[in-house]
Amino acid sequence: MLRAAGIVALIVPLMVLAACNQPSVTAVASPSPVIPDGNWTENLKFAGAVTGQMTAIVPDIAGGQVSECTGSSTHNGDRWADSFYGTVGSSGTEWGVVFVIENFRGQGTYQNTAISVQVHSADNSQVWQNQPADKVTFTMTRNQQSGTVTAALTDANSGKAGALKLTGAWNCRG
Repeated sequence: MLRAAGIVALIVPLMVLAACNQPSVTAVASPSPVIPDGNWTENLKFAGAVTGQMTAIVPDIAGGQVSECTGSSTHNGDRWADSFYGTVGSSGTEWGVVFVIENFRGQGTYQNTAISVQVHSADNSQVWQNQPADKVTFTMTRNQQSGTVTAALTDANSGKAGALKLTGAWNCRG
């Protein structure tokens, strides 16, 4: 008898709540940016059209800018890529940096057209990238997640060669 009364005591409040048609409360998670795992510290110097230093990436934004790196999962002959966003100097303006090797051959030095280097504004209204005549030296360490870059980039809007120079060390985790 006590057991039946206990079950009724549990069921009745549930039926009363349902009968009152009370709205349920749904918890909504607040968006919090997430920085990709690993060492994404940068030491890149920008000179020319953009000036300053990039020392780290900024958090990813859902539906927008995302930092990604194929890293150590890339095999010979595959495409290796690193794309990240960071602020340059004290302005707080975010810039994207993209490195792409279409015919990956492991650690070592990639020069000129063997590597594609691009710097762009967050809204892609300003873009600089290497052209066949631009001098680029890109090195990659054995872990395929760090190295150095020295690149003279052409303004994609005006065609001005050497409008932006990018030098320093990069790191990613793929």
